[in-house]
Amino acid sequence: MYLKLIACKVLQREIASLVCGCPNTIDVTMMKQGYHETPEILRKKLQEEIDRIDENEDPHTNDLDECRLDGILMGYGLCSNAVAGLRSKKYPIIIPRAHDCATLVMGSKETYRQYFDTYKGSYFYTSGWLELGAALGTEEEQLNRKRLEFMEKYEDEDTVEYLLEMEREMIKNYRCITYVEWPELADARMAGRAKEMADSRGWIYHHMEGKNTLLADLLNGNWDRERFLVLEPGETAAPSYDEQIIKGKQAEG
Repeated sequence: MYLKLIACKVLQREIASLVCGCPNTIDVTMMKQGYHETPEILRKKLQEEIDRIDENEDPHTNDLDECRLDGILMGYGLCSNAVAGLRSKKYPIIIPRAHDCATLVMGSKETYRQYFDTYKGSYFYTSGWLELGAALGTEEEQLNRKRLEFMEKYEDEDTVEYLLEMEREMIKNYRCITYVEWPELADARMAGRAKEMADSRGWIYHHMEGKNTLLADLLNGNWDRERFLVLEPGETAAPSYDEQIIKGKQAEG
């Protein structure tokens, strides 16, 4: 098959390791990690990419007049509803049933749920998150970064302070850093950076061995309905609010 993959750059090492051995032809576009900060913007950027593919005007994709595209793969989970509403007019869209990229590197939504229920209040990191600058830092540093972000978006100081207070309350719920990596991509330097961040906060550090099964099957075309949502042209993705995470529905308009 010839497949288009649109994925978050945070997964670049994992995806590169799988593409080289994949029996399908995978045309890859990586989106910057920073869009996650605002899910509405991420959704808009993803839909723009899909629309350009539909119209054969995407500068990142091979000329579709010369080849047949079998589907658009999403290297994303639900990601704070960022994939909700996505649709293609011409091609199937295949989305892993995952909450976020932590699920993708863990290997299944069941593993994610089991870990989340056992170790509540955990930040998840991978080498990609660390390489792209998503370092936690101290609580003061984190809040200062958030203050700058809020000040760029809102002029009202009361709104900024209100959002910062919400951020402080959220931080109180976290007491653990979990570093997830595949054995075949083990990097002691990155694991050490994650542990240093945990130690700087006085938090617990966990090292978790992930699995490549979910992402590998996404690329290889093994799309069973238990693990993947396959949207037909014209269908759109929506949160299912159950163990399936996402569902398809007929788009309006």
